[in-house]
Amino acid sequence: MRVGQKTMSESQDQRVMIVGAAPGRDSDPTRPLVPTQSGQGAAASLLRLMQIDPCSFEVIFDRHYIIPLHAGRSRNGDRFPKAMVLAGVARLIPLFRGRTVVLIGKKTASAFGISHLAPCTWGQQILGSSSEDNRMTTIAWVPNPCGINPWWNHPTNKQAGEAFLVALGQHAFDLSLRGLAA
Repeated sequence: MRVGQKTMSESQDQRVMIVGAAPGRDSDPTRPLVPTQSGQGAAASLLRLMQIDPCSFEVIFDRHYIIPLHAGRSRNGDRFPKAMVLAGVARLIPLFRGRTVVLIGKKTASAFGISHLAPCTWGQQILGSSSEDNRMTTIAWVPNPCGINPWWNHPTNKQAGEAFLVALGQHAFDLSLRGLAA
């Protein structure tokens, strides 16, 4: 490697991170937020709203789940066990520092303590304990676009959410191009 030249992993560390709660029942947990063959669910809705194809999405975003497996169903939707959530948050926070991060869903935003931010708006947060490297994280959350979330039914919200996600897709694409050129 020459001086001033970044490795691929260093370039990927600058990609926008997208974090979802957990894979769906039919999702591949090793490919976070990639749509299933059925073309339904949060991942498929996210890509449609961002106007990005699945291959580009996998390349330009660094994607993660808080819980790395489908934890089953409860009467209120999918299970989100607290112990697994705490472990997932602890695993992900070190990856957030100094990065741009988008959390998918209110449960995900609550797990990281940012649900006080309005949906689809950026905030600056320091995450983690004071003894750690506390670089600022640029962070936002988007209500789950799975098709059953009532937030997306209001025309003003839908317009704001779509504009946010299209701009996010363009920003992530631009960052990935800069990373490859560096």
